[in-house]
Amino acid sequence: MFRRLAPVVVAAVLFAQLPGTAGAAAEARPDLGMAPLTDLKVATTASGQRQLRFSATIVNVGHGPFEIVASRAAADAPFRVVQQVPRADGTRTDVPVRAGLVYGGDGHDHWHVRDLESYQIIGLDHGGTAGVAAKGGFCFYDTLVYRRSMPGTPKSKVYPETGCGKRDSLTVTMGLSVGWADRYAWTLPDQFIDITNLPDGRYRLLATADAQGLFLESNRANNATWVDLDVTGAKVRVIGRGPSA
Repeated sequence: MFRRLAPVVVAAVLFAQLPGTAGAAAEARPDLGMAPLTDLKVATTASGQRQLRFSATIVNVGHGPFEIVASRAAADAPFRVVQQVPRADGTRTDVPVRAGLVYGGDGHDHWHVRDLESYQIIGLDHGGTAGVAAKGGFCFYDTLVYRRSMPGTPKSKVYPETGCGKRDSLTVTMGLSVGWADRYAWTLPDQFIDITNLPDGRYRLLATADAQGLFLESNRANNATWVDLDVTGAKVRVIGRGPSA
């Protein structure tokens, strides 16, 4: 009897030691999601490009902060990115992630996590992806309180913008506290989708947090939100909204 059970017991022990498996019960994981999309408008640049601009807000509605630490040995070396997940005993689990960093020198002047958020516009009349956002990297930090009633929500910012570092930084720490949000206003560089050649019609603007599933979190079912639009020339009208975190 014991010999039959022994392999199962050993397997269970090994499984419990793997990051993100049975040990997750003791982890205070973050839960990324998107707040409702706002400030939707069509803008035309001096060069004639027609842009669908909007404000987007990524939020953390989990049990613990969403924090990454990126480090490198020299200013010309690539970053190694680790997500730090707090545990109930006060320690943290370091989870290596495949996320890359890119330097935003377009007025942001700090490091961004590539593809932390993704935006695309989908045709409702004919289907298919009609466009994707110009912005591909995001530095996240506590911008505003999203849900103060959540247990563990700090009263003031824990993660500042300065954590995003400078060009020569060897260590970069970004985070989003429980109950807090990071908002990207429609006025920021690259916060748009090029719709120059988009015909008038009905479209869905879809925003997704961590669409590639790079980071550890407690729930991936609430990572996306959407808004349905009627686009006519230089006008955009909201005709429907999807769920948000």
